[in-house]
Amino acid sequence: MAECRTGIFYTKDPKGVVVMRDGARLFRYETIDELIEAHLAGSEAIEREREKIIAAQYLPNNSGI
Repeated sequence: MAECRTGIFYTKDPKGVVVMRDGARLFRYETIDELIEAHLAGSEAIEREREKIIAAQYLPNNSGI
């Protein structure tokens, strides 16, 4: 039975970085810097959405940020 790999792996040909989950390739990046930039952008987007939700719950008149 084939192993279902999960993790971040470097590839040689073509050179790059692959993100896999349970044996399925989720993303491929040309460099580790590209992966980091994508991760930071995603984290920042999640944080903005959380701030909107909190603001809608606690600020008067649901004015948001």
